[in-house]
Amino acid sequence: MDYTFRLSGKNVVVTGAAGGIGLEITKGLLQNGADVYMVDYNGEALEKSASELKNEYKENNIYTVTSDITKKEDVENLIKVIAETTNSVDVLINNAGVGCNVFSVKETLENWSRVVDINLTSQFFLSQAIAGYFMIPEKKGGKIINMASLGGIMGIPNAVAYSASKGGVMQMTKSLAAEWARFNITVNCVCPGFVETPLIAENLANEKWVGYMNLRNPMHRLAKPEDIVGPTLFLASEYSNYVNGTSVVVDGGYSCSG
Repeated sequence: MDYTFRLSGKNVVVTGAAGGIGLEITKGLLQNGADVYMVDYNGEALEKSASELKNEYKENNIYTVTSDITKKEDVENLIKVIAETTNSVDVLINNAGVGCNVFSVKETLENWSRVVDINLTSQFFLSQAIAGYFMIPEKKGGKIINMASLGGIMGIPNAVAYSASKGGVMQMTKSLAAEWARFNITVNCVCPGFVETPLIAENLANEKWVGYMNLRNPMHRLAKPEDIVGPTLFLASEYSNYVNGTSVVVDGGYSCSG
């Protein structure tokens, strides 16, 4: 698939970039000329994906940073590594996330905290760090794109921590958009529906579940990672300069089908 957005000369940070949606977004950014800082906690998978991309996109700068963005020291190190190569981050894509499949009465504090830390808290503190160091000084501006979910809009059974965290992402996005607009920073989020990634591998292995979801969705299929790229690149591009504080739902019509 060919993604046609002009992002040449832009420095973009993508978390959860080793695979799934994050890797596909990275491909789209590279196709449009961006230089990308790929961030992931899985160093081995990250280096493997980056190596393949470097062979294909030889004219782009591709950097890798192995980082657990739920840890303050890792976020500080990420800023340090980026600052060694550039004084500008134009776009931050907070894509890293985790799912859960737990009946609510069996939910534990440990799992709740893990899901919320990864999906919500880390997005805020990384946004704070990137904006505070690269975007707010001298009003350089920039774009922040947070990955929310259909789970932030609709209730999903056996996923209360996940839904709560993604709903929080949507409200965090609105608050930051209202606060940081004066620095020429736009903050938006993308809300994917059910996407064929390892995040829902257990469900994908269930033929009855897949069949029901295909029937339930007006487009009669689940999303693929590449379906999320276009809306994300739009929010990263100059075409979205007056789009701020919004949530772009990419679910094939699932949320409006009753």
